[in-house]
Amino acid sequence: MRNIIIILLIILMFHSCTGDNGDSGVFDNTPLRNVDMKPFAVPIQQELTKSDRKKVFTKSFGGATSTIRPLYKYKIYARVYSTKRYPLGVDATPAPYDFALGWDGLEKEEVFNTIKARQSFRWVHWKLKPDCPYTVDGVYLRLANNHLIPANDNILKGLSKVKKKDIVYMEGYLVKFDTVKGSRTASGVSSTTRDDRKNHSCEIMYVTRLVTKHGDYR
Repeated sequence: MRNIIIILLIILMFHSCTGDNGDSGVFDNTPLRNVDMKPFAVPIQQELTKSDRKKVFTKSFGGATSTIRPLYKYKIYARVYSTKRYPLGVDATPAPYDFALGWDGLEKEEVFNTIKARQSFRWVHWKLKPDCPYTVDGVYLRLANNHLIPANDNILKGLSKVKKKDIVYMEGYLVKFDTVKGSRTASGVSSTTRDDRKNHSCEIMYVTRLVTKHGDYR
């Protein structure tokens, strides 16, 4: 019995050290390769080209079908504050993953450790510790919840490997979508500004490329 208790204590200690989302407790600051963007810069949002405005993407899942239309081209290079996977079809959305991402100073370890972030019900909730060098308004400008729609299964595979504290680069589109599942319908429109809050303040991104320490997914 004593041996069993010791083993259980070791397991509990291991989990307390690794934390949520596979958190290893180690910051890897190695720059991502073959990325056309300054690390941790403000996300780049660009007007659509004429051909982009004609694009329509379709995703089918769990008996539901989503029609997805681009609003802007979008690139982001950021630190992952938390991740959350949502079962497709439960809330009639085509985005299986949400990432809370920080940039422009929030990628630093000493800042990361002063902000507690968690995700639930498609929201990110964060709280500042007394020693956080940023104000609430400053964090709102540098931390965002992103609903991520993978363009293909390879990108979906890449998203599944991302953990808290990882660095990610993504490119694609900010989008709006309409979903139909039998008699049930739902829709969503991405935020396209940095200073909005609460409802409709999340980015909805159709991801066409993902780069992490695990690989380059297209």
